[in-house]
Amino acid sequence: MRRLFVFAFLFFTLNMPRMATASEMTQFIHMPSTLNGPSGLLLTQSIDTLPSQKWGVGLGFSREKSDQPRFTETQAIFTGIMGLRENLEASMQIPYFTDVELGDKSESGMGDVNLSLKWRFMDASPDLNFPGFALSFSVFLPTGDQENRVGTVDAWGIKALLVSSAEAEIALPRRTVLMGFYANGGIYIQDNGDPTQEKHGIIDLGILVPLNETRQVQLLLEGNGRLRREKPGIGESEYRAGTLGLRYVRQNMTLTGAWQRRFNDLDQDDTNLLLFHGTYGF
Repeated sequence: MRRLFVFAFLFFTLNMPRMATASEMTQFIHMPSTLNGPSGLLLTQSIDTLPSQKWGVGLGFSREKSDQPRFTETQAIFTGIMGLRENLEASMQIPYFTDVELGDKSESGMGDVNLSLKWRFMDASPDLNFPGFALSFSVFLPTGDQENRVGTVDAWGIKALLVSSAEAEIALPRRTVLMGFYANGGIYIQDNGDPTQEKHGIIDLGILVPLNETRQVQLLLEGNGRLRREKPGIGESEYRAGTLGLRYVRQNMTLTGAWQRRFNDLDQDDTNLLLFHGTYGF
């Protein structure tokens, strides 16, 4: 599975379909914040950054449920995002777990706050059929209570991602379809209080397809994977997931709803997630 996601990431970033030329380029409406903070799809980041001095706020909800073992997690996610420069974006995310149930025990409380910076260092090049690239860096603060299972960071956590995205016009027999292609991959390291740090590999891939001429209704398809390194040289898959979503865009507001099927390490522990996210820019 790890090799499959790595291959898909390289395919997305280095073998994009033919991109639109400068004269026919039609940009999507600017990307809102994701459920993870910086701009992009629902979970996968894009190279887009908010213009300088522009702000955005987001409110998201997620609910995950598993029967074996019995587990339910519901959280609200508050996001603030700001354009610092033309190609630099900052964001802050505050998760609040309204219900974490494991067995017969239920808890609630604030999770780990994260602060992120994203720097777009290369724009997409239509003439060379080459995607754009950005770097994303996040710091996680130990604001969640580990004993109550609403926090995972004991002292600190960091996440570093390489982000790539581009728009392309796909020529079909009867029409040309404009699509967006997105990918991010990197590492998440957290101090969870043990003598060793816990390291995770992260790979997310996404496609966006407008469903009408005004591009106000958009289809989102995402693949998400998490890999954990328990010991040097040993890789263990945390989960792989497929996400299907719809987004409605109107002026500075976006509304997104999605369903995710998550395939965890244990076959009997596969879970379903319902995801909702709304953003407003000003």
